[in-house]
Amino acid sequence: MNMKQLFFILLLLATTTASAKDYVKDAEPAILEVHYTRIEVTDTTKRNSHFFKDPVMLRIGKSKSVFCGTKRLWQDSIMVCDPATFWAMDQAKTMSGKRDDTQLACGHYWNYIYKNIPDGKVTERCYFDMERWEYIEDWEKPEWEVGDSTKTILGYECVEATTDYRGRRWTAWFSPEIPIQEGPWKLCGLPGLILEAHDANNDYIFKANGLVQNPNSEVGIFTYEDKRGYTTVTRDKFFNNWWKFKHSNSAAKIQAAYGVGGTAPTNEKSKVNFDKEETNYPHDI
Repeated sequence: MNMKQLFFILLLLATTTASAKDYVKDAEPAILEVHYTRIEVTDTTKRNSHFFKDPVMLRIGKSKSVFCGTKRLWQDSIMVCDPATFWAMDQAKTMSGKRDDTQLACGHYWNYIYKNIPDGKVTERCYFDMERWEYIEDWEKPEWEVGDSTKTILGYECVEATTDYRGRRWTAWFSPEIPIQEGPWKLCGLPGLILEAHDANNDYIFKANGLVQNPNSEVGIFTYEDKRGYTTVTRDKFFNNWWKFKHSNSAAKIQAAYGVGGTAPTNEKSKVNFDKEETNYPHDI
């Protein structure tokens, strides 16, 4: 996605801000909003051609934060606050027959990660396998080793740090010039904002491309989908359900559920050559 498309999405987000505030629970004012590009390899045997590249955002308050897909937040908010526009765009996407980045309005990253909501906890929500899932866990921060290497990102001098966290080896670049112990995904706990990070295999990459101080927005649990409800499970169950979903014949299941033709679901397994950012969960199928 180019900068013109990103600007358009951010503009639409801004136009729904006033009414969107009604859909944030346990809210506090945001003091900083960080925009990243998130790259996810979806087939490690064909990593040069099989990957997703999405705009994501980290919205930081005084005591809590939320990390989510920019396009996903835009879709969820506009669907509730301006449904006429949403359905018009959805129809245009369907009629085009395209599934590229310009047409996939919700993006590829659908997770919402809430740090310190509730106090001392992390809440993660996501829609997959035609259900809305959530779990709440203790806020486990990475233990970092700070190195000597430095580089400049967005005009800020950054320092390298590494950690073994949730099954992967991570390298992060943080800026002491921005004394906020936050970062993309669940990476945090350094004496400065993380502006760039990647795992050892470059299966996941986060690169900051913009910061907005004191944005006109709130930090809290987004309630756009609350009326439809979430199934609350343990963290292990959440990720194992995702793993099973990725190995299932999901296309046939969706076709059968919505009556759009195709075959009924089968026990045929899909081959999966990638994993989540965190890999230390049961991989039963």
